[in-house]
Amino acid sequence: MDLSPKYIRDDITKMGSLVESILHKCLDEKISLDEILTIEEQIDDFHMQIDDRVFKYIALKKPAAKDLREALSIMKINTDLERMADQAVVIKRYWDECETRHKEINLMNNEVCLMVKNCLDCFVEHNQPLARQTIEDDQQINQMNRDLAKKFIDMMKHDKLDFDEGFALVRVVKNLERIADLATNIAEDVVFLESGADIRHRASKTRGKIL
Repeated sequence: MDLSPKYIRDDITKMGSLVESILHKCLDEKISLDEILTIEEQIDDFHMQIDDRVFKYIALKKPAAKDLREALSIMKINTDLERMADQAVVIKRYWDECETRHKEINLMNNEVCLMVKNCLDCFVEHNQPLARQTIEDDQQINQMNRDLAKKFIDMMKHDKLDFDEGFALVRVVKNLERIADLATNIAEDVVFLESGADIRHRASKTRGKIL
């Protein structure tokens, strides 16, 4: 087994492609839950494989400074990608309970998918400016979550939407918002990896503006 950072990064890139795929497909009515679960299983396999590689790399190579930062960042990114896949499965389960389709949810999903793409691109390209922009973009997703949740709750209150379906829709947008949070985590890890600066928790204090 090659334990070099290059091969570990390659695995993260392949895993990230699967995560992008499952996020694009989880709102597609033509894609079955079984198909989504199959992709999730592949992502889980990568999750375990990457963790194993990183553990062995740290134990055998004893990296220091930026090399150690990279190993630790990759472990965190690995976990966040696996959690995105979990959220996609949850979204699929709730989405399948809905009879009506709301274009706002598809628009939100598109924006979330773009955040995920950008956080993966900034990791591959060592791109701090893109990472910081991705962190700022999370504020837009948070607002979409609030607006849509309020819309569906109001519709339920006025008997314009069945409670079970309304609840499912609220859960869909909430889980999309959680995926955006995970993309933000990855972008923060990229900033840490490239600069050594730990900017976690600062974004919320500055409304997404990284100083």
